Amino acid sequence: MKKALITACALLPFSSVFAANTPPKYYAFNDSETVPIELSSVDINRLVVEGDKITSIDCPEGFCVVTGTKTDKSGSARVNLNLAMPFTAYVSTEKGRHFGLFINPKAIPAVTSIFTPERYREEQPSVFDKKTPYPTMITEFVAQMIRYQNTGNPIDGYRVHVVNDGAESPNIDNEPRGTESAIDDAMFTHLNAQMPKPTGLTTEPSIVFSGKYFDGIIYRVTNHSSRPITLTTAQFYSPTTRAAALSTYELAPNQTGHLFIVSGGEVMQ
Repeated sequence: MKKALITACALLPFSSVFAANTPPKYYAFNDSETVPIELSSVDINRLVVEGDKITSIDCPEGFCVVTGTKTDKSGSARVNLNLAMPFTAYVSTEKGRHFGLFINPKAIPAVTSIFTPERYREEQPSVFDKKTPYPTMITEFVAQMIRYQNTGNPIDGYRVHVVNDGAESPNIDNEPRGTESAIDDAMFTHLNAQMPKPTGLTTEPSIVFSGKYFDGIIYRVTNHSSRPITLTTAQFYSPTTRAAALSTYELAPNQTGHLFIVSGGEVMQ
């Protein structure tokens, strides 16, 4: 019996033995704003301000204990919550930024919370600032767009615009990821008009990455016909397209996939 039990345990997949990694949560902010945030009431919370160092976090007396602001070389701070009731704390940084946190304590595992100053991300060097071959830069940018859609990992050198129609999931765990703004009607119409419309398919822009050298667009592609449709990137090329990738190469009736486009020579603001 013991031998059989050992054998069964050995056959368990690794995913059932090890918990999945938990990604950080990203929050955008402007100076003097108050950011709503959930923090763990049972664990140590780690807070980071991108490109800066936290010098102090002021909580109401007895509500929290803050450590690391003097000793952590990365500039992060660790926060333990003493009371399981909402409150507001105030963060100050080495570069003179000041903002508030409306903290809602939850009995959940802690994650790293990363706060991104508005316009900080787009001011960072992008993949196109690297001294690497052009095809390598294009391939890496497409991979960054795919990662953004799947995980919310911000893209250096780019501002994000999303369509707020509920069809996409622009947030991970309902938390804002990086600095995002809505695609306005003019941008939506322009992007939709420049994309070819193969028979039986509709294409709609859902996420736009606007940068200094190239722009990236993620389109939703939907099969409205009664038969499966095979897709190729060549179907979607336009004069401004520099590269394209697909999430799938076949769509069943009423199925939606995604098209990732790198566009050059146009400015989107």
